Amino acid sequence: MEKDNKYFWIPVIELAILAFTTLGTTITLFLHSESKTDEFRKQMYQETKEFHARLCSIEERNKRN
Repeated sequence: MEKDNKYFWIPVIELAILAFTTLGTTITLFLHSESKTDEFRKQMYQETKEFHARLCSIEERNKRN
């Protein structure tokens, strides 16, 4: 009976290790992708500002003519 009780905990421990590993990987990948998304959003904002400035200068040039 003692041997059966000892071997009962092995799958439980393996399952716990698997769950913690999966959770750790998921959190890490989420944080990595979130930082990449923020970086992309900042670049898009900067490019939009630059594009708007170019459009305004073209509009001013066309108003004078």
